[in-house]
Amino acid sequence: MDTKVLLIFHSSGDKKASIEVLPPLGILSIAAYLESKNIKTDVIDFTIEPDAIINVSSYDIIGFSINIFNYERSSKEIENIKKCDNRVKVVVGGPLCMSSPEIFLINNVDAVFTCEGEEALYEFITKEDKKDVKGIYLKDDDGYVYTGERELIRNLDELPFPALNKVNIRKYNNHPRKKRPISSIMTSRGCPFDCIFCFHAMGRKWRARSAENVVEEIKWQVSEFGIREILIYDDAFSLNRKRAEKICDLIISYNIDIILQFPNGLRVDNLDYSLLNKLKMVGTWLIAIAPETGNPEIMKIIKKEFDHDKVIQIRKVCRQLGIKTHGLFMIGFPFENKATILETIAFAKKLDCEIVQFSKVIPFPKTELYEMLEREGGVLNAIHEVKSYYGGTITTHKVGDLQKEDVNMLIRKAYRSYYLRVNKIIDLLLTFSIRDLIQLGIYALRIRNI
Repeated sequence: MDTKVLLIFHSSGDKKASIEVLPPLGILSIAAYLESKNIKTDVIDFTIEPDAIINVSSYDIIGFSINIFNYERSSKEIENIKKCDNRVKVVVGGPLCMSSPEIFLINNVDAVFTCEGEEALYEFITKEDKKDVKGIYLKDDDGYVYTGERELIRNLDELPFPALNKVNIRKYNNHPRKKRPISSIMTSRGCPFDCIFCFHAMGRKWRARSAENVVEEIKWQVSEFGIREILIYDDAFSLNRKRAEKICDLIISYNIDIILQFPNGLRVDNLDYSLLNKLKMVGTWLIAIAPETGNPEIMKIIKKEFDHDKVIQIRKVCRQLGIKTHGLFMIGFPFENKATILETIAFAKKLDCEIVQFSKVIPFPKTELYEMLEREGGVLNAIHEVKSYYGGTITTHKVGDLQKEDVNMLIRKAYRSYYLRVNKIIDLLLTFSIRDLIQLGIYALRIRNI
């Protein structure tokens, strides 16, 4: 009998978690790869299909993509599946599995994937001896065995485009945005930089798709699905300057009508007027820049490898070109105090991006930050108990001499002092649609940051 596979991306079930609902590129890429190998694969994305029903008996393997937001619901779903039909193999992968695989070494899970999933899941399906599949924790009679490190996929151009046909693309949305239908893309994997809070889910080696391959996918998304705006989710899109420029040149030469955002951020030390101008020419209207902190010493400790002057310079260039910016900051490093957090708030206001985000620091295992806390006995609670980057108190670790309520208050102060300024309110009204402002406002109220 032919193997049938179901891949699931669960919602958090919490409207506070995010106002961004975009295609789950990880499982869609895996689905496309499996189908290219003639393995029937279905996809359920509960973020857009909350009432979808899983027909467990129809599948031989059911896989879950798990992060800290959907961990709880995914775990309950896995338990229900095994109760319904223990014959079905349940496998898990995704960011949380890569950073904390030990969480999943339980009876309900048959394999935990700590690697890129396309080739690994195909081998899991087709190889008789599953221990030959590198990069997984495999359930056996004695518990779980780790099969060993897996090499990264070298040539990303060989992978098929994500199986967007497996989901209803018109149900995805994002705030802010310019147009719909909206979608997303990853043009590279991995990051060579050393930020101490990042666990490098896709490895430290940067691997990029060719400019031609990237633009072919953009053309395909536009022509096949009517996509009008794309969010580029790379960690290091502009690392190779010539490649970034070539992507822009090809979009121009093909006259592709598309709007672009870079929500994951572009490193300011890889940017200048020339590249930003090209990005503007191909429809880029919003980019994120991520100084993370307003304190120069903390910037060095977390190894950002650029300084505030460069951030300010790139912000000015974006303003000249009419590219809107989204400032990304983190609050709650263990070596912070009230004064350094206030410096971050002050620098955010000085930078004056159109929108800003103050995320809670989460010390993921396998990061230098986590190892630092572990050495000093500073880890208080497991990360899978965290419900959101954006709301609530920090419970994973102690922040200097501050109480967790103090940190939560300072995050609220950051948002309130940033947005509740007359000039900023006018700026928001001139920059974003009423639709976006209403949704962003509702979200801010839900997470109690305004």
